[in-house]
Amino acid sequence: MNLSDNKALSSALPTSGSWEFGGHIYGLEPLALPTTWLPRNCRRDIHRAVSPEQLMPDDWLATPHEGAVSDLVPVDDSEVDRLFWFRWITGHQATFILWQLLAATVDEARCPDADPDELARSARRLVRGYSLMLLYTSSPPREMYERIIRDPMARQHPNLSGSWARDYADVRPLIRGKASLGGEAEATALALECELNERVHEGIAARVVPSGVSLLLTPGIRHEGVRRLHRETLLWLYDGIFLTTRIPVTYDVVMRQFIRRIHAIHLDVSANGLYPTCAPQTEAEPAELLSSDVLALKNSFAQTLRDLAELTVMPGAEPEYEFSTP
Repeated sequence: MNLSDNKALSSALPTSGSWEFGGHIYGLEPLALPTTWLPRNCRRDIHRAVSPEQLMPDDWLATPHEGAVSDLVPVDDSEVDRLFWFRWITGHQATFILWQLLAATVDEARCPDADPDELARSARRLVRGYSLMLLYTSSPPREMYERIIRDPMARQHPNLSGSWARDYADVRPLIRGKASLGGEAEATALALECELNERVHEGIAARVVPSGVSLLLTPGIRHEGVRRLHRETLLWLYDGIFLTTRIPVTYDVVMRQFIRRIHAIHLDVSANGLYPTCAPQTEAEPAELLSSDVLALKNSFAQTLRDLAELTVMPGAEPEYEFSTP
């Protein structure tokens, strides 16, 4: 299938600080990804289709003006629900792309002419983006997380698991500290970023699911008669929940979809904050999410998004923010 002929896929680049995603504010769009990650050297192909300046106009990550902010703030309960469902689906779609980019970065280290330190720095920024998406997708208060996110997931399958995410397997060893990348200094810095990611993951679990009980063991969900499904069926089920289709697709098209999502996520957070005031948090933030490095991550939200966009088209560019250490 030629994606350029697929009218169902939105890949137009954002042009301003206004909402240009989905059929309405906090609507959703389907995502098209290859079955396996695209080699990192495919990024050079993007320059034949679009320049960095075209991909990132000066004002596309601008803070929305007052009128746009007002339009982006939910006004009733149904809009609040839609906001958090948008965050859950779109944030996961962005995460799938980050995982593909990270897997390609790790793979490039096997090339004889690779620069391990440059690759480690790129990997560190991608892991940082993944940590940010964890915070973003899991931002509703606990009660709303149960009702808006967890219950619908359970309706798809009673023991739905992130292990069914097709793109995570290739990056798991790095995230879990089972693999390294770069010289001693860069490898240590990347390992610390992966440790931060793990702490963010643990903190989110403590905030939204303090019992630690998985969907499989959640009270009130009947599990008798649950059929064992083929592994490939589970992968397709997981993709389907997040509106993700696997078809041949170019690096340029993947990045255009990524930029559209970053643009929409940035507008949302600019208007509502990471923890929207329209849905007050009733529980205290767990200690894991109050450390200085996690707070620095939260505060770098807009700049981290821009940095991720620049990384996809200008490998080797230095981030404008400074990494923090525990």
